[in-house]
Amino acid sequence: MKINGKSVAVTCGLLFMALIVIFIEIAIFISGPARKFEDKVDRQIAKIKESYARIEDVQRHVFHYVVYIGEDSDMYVWFNEKGKAIASRKKTSYQKAAVNALIEKNYQGKVSKVSLGYGYKNPVYVVNFDKGEVLLDYDTLDEVYYLKKGE
Repeated sequence: MKINGKSVAVTCGLLFMALIVIFIEIAIFISGPARKFEDKVDRQIAKIKESYARIEDVQRHVFHYVVYIGEDSDMYVWFNEKGKAIASRKKTSYQKAAVNALIEKNYQGKVSKVSLGYGYKNPVYVVNFDKGEVLLDYDTLDEVYYLKKGE
């Protein structure tokens, strides 16, 4: 069998086109759903900011429900996925020092991050620490959920 330059060029061209098609398919099917999800989250945050002009630093939290937590000059506000406010608390009620002390005392852990979230029925502190993650009720500091590291 004789190999000529024309058949090698056609084969290489077809192989190159097949690789381009494969890369395009990968880009569409892998990044497509991620982009769609990011667009949905961005639309929900924009809707919240549209309704509540003073809200800043909107964060998303998912536990039992998907909620968004934002803040203005003196309040923390929790929103559902439709952009409706479901709870609010004054910033002066934030108890980070008490949360840290509680984690050290009851869980013998070192806190790495405290953020806000929403539990089953109420706003919560989401506490990440060296032994896991715990959700504490915002008002009473009662344990709502505890996930040990490695489980």
